[in-house]
Amino acid sequence: MRFADILKMCFDSLSRRKGRTILTVLGVFIGCTSIIVMVSIGAGMQESYDQMLKNMGDLSIIEVYRGYNQSTGTQTESKLDDKAVESFHEIAGVQAVMPKASLDNYNISFKAGINDRYSADWGNFAGIDVSALEDMGYELVSGRYPQSSDEVVVGQYFAYNFKDTLMPDGRNYVNRYNWDENGNIDTENVPDPFFDPLKTDVKMLLTSWDDSGNETTPYSVDLKVVGVLKEDQGKGYETSEGVMMDINALKSLIYDLTGKTDTKFEYSSINVKAESLDAVADVEQAIKDLGYSTYSMQSMRDELNKQTRQIELMLGGLGAISLFVAAIGITNTMIMSVSERTKEIGIMKALGCYVRDIRAMFLMEAGSIGLLGGVLGLLFSYIISVGINLFSFGAFGGGGVTWELIKQALIGGENVTRVSVIKPELIIFALVFSVMVGLVSGYQPANKAVKISALEAIRNE
Repeated sequence: MRFADILKMCFDSLSRRKGRTILTVLGVFIGCTSIIVMVSIGAGMQESYDQMLKNMGDLSIIEVYRGYNQSTGTQTESKLDDKAVESFHEIAGVQAVMPKASLDNYNISFKAGINDRYSADWGNFAGIDVSALEDMGYELVSGRYPQSSDEVVVGQYFAYNFKDTLMPDGRNYVNRYNWDENGNIDTENVPDPFFDPLKTDVKMLLTSWDDSGNETTPYSVDLKVVGVLKEDQGKGYETSEGVMMDINALKSLIYDLTGKTDTKFEYSSINVKAESLDAVADVEQAIKDLGYSTYSMQSMRDELNKQTRQIELMLGGLGAISLFVAAIGITNTMIMSVSERTKEIGIMKALGCYVRDIRAMFLMEAGSIGLLGGVLGLLFSYIISVGINLFSFGAFGGGGVTWELIKQALIGGENVTRVSVIKPELIIFALVFSVMVGLVSGYQPANKAVKISALEAIRNE
């Protein structure tokens, strides 16, 4: 028999028993829908975790600190010095290394504008390797990266820390936190600060305390601001409201303040950026093997992924129960079909039809039921998934359903977190699994059909 003949006989048989076929397909449809929706909710949880971690910082960055001996409760001999920086550069999979230091023993304030009109009583500060800014993934909002050690960059909201000393209280500062009608922070319509740090003279004032506990005379440092960096809390709070100075300029500043040159300068921490997310685990382990303590978002991400996989398996298992019931329904339908078509099978054998063609016909019927149920289940799962996501977006609460929201519910978007996510691999798995359920369920009835004796079938019928 030709394949076209087998296919025609398959669909003729299914269409003759429409009621039974519809009910059997319905079982596969419910089972397939259950699996897809359940697993998609688990995938939505993973997308939510990934979005949360993305907002927290760069997942490929590893923060390195001095090693800690848990048994003794003391720090190890591993120091965060220039030798450590060199050793991190030599690790395979490392893209960039950025040492970081601070001025912990000094109170930091700032002045800006003509006659020090603008004043900030505090501010974050960090000494860094400014030549590694771009490789480390720091993004510019305006200006450029430093090209020499006397140039600095500031955080995105550095200028909002300043007050206008010539204006009365209540109007002497700019509040960058605006709230929309839904009670969320409006990040689009942020008012401009009093001045542009790229076009205004800025200086940093450093004060400490003498042996008597009195505050010393402020030490003034003129800052040549050439760039404003995008806020990224994962890379440090200084990217929000602080100042970043070249580490060599910081060493010179410390010498000017103390009169001492420390040849064994030690950093407060070192950030290491891996070439890719896949390389983070190996790089982090290599750093730990050198005796240092580390922290990375990837470690948290791996733990969250483990939890979501367990949840997906649990939810998928619940949905698979429905598909198992559907498999029993397919087997029952095919057994009844074989019993009702005994004479037809006998005539086919008497006419010389190959056994493999008879088996293929019944397997095709079972597989077609699985495929049809899978396709319908997939389409209905998309409808349910979109509905769940639109509800989570608040589209049914007065905001209204728009094509843009439907698009975001289907494929996501920037800063969009979906509750239900149907991944491409889930689509393929659902369809293949549905067909396999049909074929496996129909295998035993198909074998029963080919074992029927032609003479016995014709005589009995």
